[in-house]
Amino acid sequence: MGYTINAEHISIGKFVTIEDGVYIGNKFGKKAHKVIIGDGVHIGHNSRFYYPNLEIGDYTDINNHAFGSGDMDCKIGSCCWFGQNCILDSEGGLEIHNGVGVGAYSQLWSHIKFGDVLEGCRWDQRKKLTIEEDVWLVGHCIVSPITAEKKSMAMVGSVVTKDMKANHIYAGTPAKDMTEIFGNQYQEKSVDEKFSMMVEKYNEFLETRPEYKPDRNNIEIIKSAKAIQNSDEISYFNVEDRTYNKLLTQMEYDFMKFLLVQIKFYPRQ
Repeated sequence: MGYTINAEHISIGKFVTIEDGVYIGNKFGKKAHKVIIGDGVHIGHNSRFYYPNLEIGDYTDINNHAFGSGDMDCKIGSCCWFGQNCILDSEGGLEIHNGVGVGAYSQLWSHIKFGDVLEGCRWDQRKKLTIEEDVWLVGHCIVSPITAEKKSMAMVGSVVTKDMKANHIYAGTPAKDMTEIFGNQYQEKSVDEKFSMMVEKYNEFLETRPEYKPDRNNIEIIKSAKAIQNSDEISYFNVEDRTYNKLLTQMEYDFMKFLLVQIKFYPRQ
């Protein structure tokens, strides 16, 4: 059966999986201008996207039966995750930053229109929806064209109609700030704590993939960029700034997939 990408310019990275029944193009059967799919991306079966331009960053996972459409561009960052049957509307523009989680059956909307404006309907608006880094929409969420600031979180079943503050937690219909009850989604961790956790994770990876044990030095966990010595042969994962030098080896890819979705790293610029 295969998949179809109907675009003038197409860029697909390494280690990409696009399942059967996927269609990517523009609305009304027209060609999209540009479709960019980063390394390690997965798009589940029967997902369909209709945008003028679509960009998906590295290691983003979009599960089956996702649907997206709109007159404006859709840009999705790296290491994002979308459950099945999500709706990604870009009538007013949709920008999703790195490390965003969107649970199954969630709906992201950047417009409202249907009522007859000639007859005086007041409800007709297009506005960009921006979701910043590390935001988590737990599942079955409905989100209006708002700005969700970094590390904010909406609990399952939330209907979000107002901007979400950084590292605050929201719940309900309409969603209200519940941070005083739930606490923050994120707490501060020291570089030493992050380093210890990553070393433990790497050892766990090697135990589950013993074929990589002889090559264990091809990946190194470091505390700062000062420890980088040979970035052309070794994948350095720096816990200080959450970056790694992307070499796109099979071992590096398998380690990234092992870390996701709980731990996320981004290519060093």
